[in-house]
Amino acid sequence: MNKKSTNSILGLCFIAILAGVFICNLFTSDKTFSEEENRVLQEKPQLTLHSYIEGRYEKKLESYVNDQFLARNAFIKVKTASDVTCGKLESNGVYRCKDNYLMESIAEPTEHWMKNTVASLNQFKRQHKKLNMYFLLAPNAANILEERLPATVKMADQNQYMDQFYKEVKDCGIQPIDIRKILRKHNDEESQLYYRTDHHWTTDGAFLAYKKVVSAMKLKDNVEYKRYVVKNDFRGTLASKSGFTNGKNDPLTIYMPNKDKDYRNSVIYYADTKTKTTEFYQLENLDTKDAYTVFGGSNHPLYTIKTPTVSDRRLLLVKDSYANSMIPFLAQNFREIIVVDPRYFYDDIDDIMKAEGVTDVMFLYNANTFFNDNSLEMMITA
Repeated sequence: MNKKSTNSILGLCFIAILAGVFICNLFTSDKTFSEEENRVLQEKPQLTLHSYIEGRYEKKLESYVNDQFLARNAFIKVKTASDVTCGKLESNGVYRCKDNYLMESIAEPTEHWMKNTVASLNQFKRQHKKLNMYFLLAPNAANILEERLPATVKMADQNQYMDQFYKEVKDCGIQPIDIRKILRKHNDEESQLYYRTDHHWTTDGAFLAYKKVVSAMKLKDNVEYKRYVVKNDFRGTLASKSGFTNGKNDPLTIYMPNKDKDYRNSVIYYADTKTKTTEFYQLENLDTKDAYTVFGGSNHPLYTIKTPTVSDRRLLLVKDSYANSMIPFLAQNFREIIVVDPRYFYDDIDDIMKAEGVTDVMFLYNANTFFNDNSLEMMITA
């Protein structure tokens, strides 16, 4: 067989493979959520004249193709294995760092995002002048554990964006809860504040942040806790997202009050599934792909926690998944907690606040998620 014939056959094989993948993609159902990356996947966008002119349709279509590609996770693993062999430090926005840590890159908010988000918070505060409002923006691992980043990697200055945002919300009448100092103070070998293979902080990190919340919100801190390791081989979303295998498995811990009679009398009601429980920790999830869901399960649009505490304060907690491991601590301080995740919540928040008699509002996000998201703005200005 001559060279020309070989090239023709190879070309036809390549076209046939592409056509096969295209046809398979057409008949494969789209996925709505990636367990490996713990995020919602882009659904097929609707073409409208307005979205096309603004360029939003093309961006969403590109994200849709990337998210719904056939055997996407397998291709990511193959690519990552090749990158590691070549000594590459980054994969899919995740870096291999010292001491077996995997860290995601720092998100940079746009000027447009900052302006709109602050304006919506300002409007929200004016509408609810009598309520105490607080904002806790959790720094990410690449900020607090900066010394563990590879020497050749330079990330954006997250502190600059956090300082700017805190200044803006303080001017709106919302009290910032800055936990960076306390996290850095306890950043040592004995206190692991972030998971090595996951983007969340650990329960130890959340407990330190809770101590700062107690001080800022003038709460009582009279509960003693016992720490339990409930899983020793936790591997999180950063390992799955990047495909890197060098990240060290982590212990996953929970905190239980030493005197837990009142604690177990709390009632948690999940509005989306219409289910009730008295358990803050869903231990059956320890054997699932995302063991972090031991903290309250998956992300719910709205749920309420009614507690037997003597406090008459009722908290609206507007949050992302970083709050999940802090909620059991907060339950010791409020008669009721209304938990809302704006990424999945589409009802009228003002109606819920009025119906539940909210006295305090706390926003709790990690900086990376918050600076890349506009769902809070959409919820409080709807």
